[in-house]
Amino acid sequence: NNRNRSKILLVLHSNRYLPHSPLFITDKVWLMIVVSSRIIIMSKANSELSNTEKETKKKLKSELKYQRRVQKLETRIKHAISRKDPIVEQAARVELAQLLRNRDCDSDGLYQQQMIQQEQVVHDEKYENATQLVRDIFHQLLSTWDEKEGQTVCNKTEQNRRARDLLSHMTKGTQSHTMFKDITALRGYTRQKFYSRAILIAETFGKLSTPHQSSSLSLSQRDVMDACWKNMSNISSICSVGCGPGCDAVGLLAFLRGYIHYDEIKSSLPMQFILLDYAIKDWKDAVLNDLTSILSNSFESEIVCEHCDVTVPLQEQHQHIWPLLETIDIFLISYLLTETRDKWDEYLAQLVEKAKQGAIFYFAEPLPWQLHRLIRMSTAADLELSPLKRLRFAWVDSSMNHPEMQELDGRAGGPALLLAIKL
Repeated sequence: NNRNRSKILLVLHSNRYLPHSPLFITDKVWLMIVVSSRIIIMSKANSELSNTEKETKKKLKSELKYQRRVQKLETRIKHAISRKDPIVEQAARVELAQLLRNRDCDSDGLYQQQMIQQEQVVHDEKYENATQLVRDIFHQLLSTWDEKEGQTVCNKTEQNRRARDLLSHMTKGTQSHTMFKDITALRGYTRQKFYSRAILIAETFGKLSTPHQSSSLSLSQRDVMDACWKNMSNISSICSVGCGPGCDAVGLLAFLRGYIHYDEIKSSLPMQFILLDYAIKDWKDAVLNDLTSILSNSFESEIVCEHCDVTVPLQEQHQHIWPLLETIDIFLISYLLTETRDKWDEYLAQLVEKAKQGAIFYFAEPLPWQLHRLIRMSTAADLELSPLKRLRFAWVDSSMNHPEMQELDGRAGGPALLLAIKL
């Protein structure tokens, strides 16, 4: 009724994540989405924005569109070089040059210059060492399959076809456990995603070193990044939640060897990996058994693989590894929150509660909407989610040096990347 509706709209002005009974209301001003008996409050609708706010939002969306165009052309150039296609490469370079010239006339178009400077710093010798290690491990993995399978395996085309079907379901959050029984699809997925996802880890954490940080970062964000970088030198225990083929674990190992453990003494330090996934048996059969052998033999790493389901509270599963989780230095969570959208609340809150002080959390998602939701949840009054209050966040994606872009529902040419540290 109107009286209750008025109360609800009054509460909505706090723009926070609120614990309430199930309810769905839509009107010209507000949209409320009910998930797991909780209400998620979305940003103000366009009809509620002032003319100044509308103009600001329009400019930000235009800037994001520009960033994506630049990133698309840069990617096209890289692919053309790898394919040795000079015609496509030259056409893309001409188009990119024209785009940059047009933007040079715009006093607000500083994004590309900042990105170029950042790329020159990030892609240094340490970065190249890290990427070479990822490449070596990936090639070892593929060679192992080729030796085992001979001529009896489906060809790469079939692997990629089945992998695309699986990826389509994972993107929409409609995947089922039976889909992971197909070893051909899992290996196709690994061929498509392993290298790029591992490299993404090295690139992301490479931004944390002090020379890479921009003066445009807010103090709180800089503090989080500084704290994460400081703790990197002590990392020896890593947990990948929703590990899939283990690409995040390999990416972090490569980063540590390239940036932190680059001398002979440090590079010999043993590492412990806990790999968690709800289809862990299938991933072990398809990929992880071979990857474990490579990491154990070449890097003296200890690998523990366990089943987990982030849609079920942590308190109800894998109790025997709780003591290990309490010693983890960094948790890697990639493309999982979107795939299990709005069902991970309790698991993540309980995982943060078990994590030690100073533990780092790395999140990567195709779009930032679930990460925005996580940040809102960290300010909620819900007692079940109270452990999230101890997290402090920093965006480390294309919006890192552009705080005004961080609230948008998209990113330029790549996934949304968020770091958190437990205080």
